Amino acid sequence: METVVARFHHPIRDLDELEVLLGRAGARDPHITGYTVVLTFDSDSHEDAVETAREVLDRVGATRIKITKRGKNLAMA
Repeated sequence: METVVARFHHPIRDLDELEVLLGRAGARDPHITGYTVVLTFDSDSHEDAVETAREVLDRVGATRIKITKRGKNLAMA
């Protein structure tokens, strides 16, 4: 048995429902365990925005936070 990990977007926001759909589509015991999020803040620097993002994510219970990209050009992403 092989495991494949994928990052993807899907219009369903209910993760339990999406796991059921993946199972019905042929995945054996699918688990959604990660998220990608784009956050925009009014900040004077990248460092301030990163610090604010970490605080916001921590407040909602996020774990294993990794900032992968940052910058003004991502605001419309």
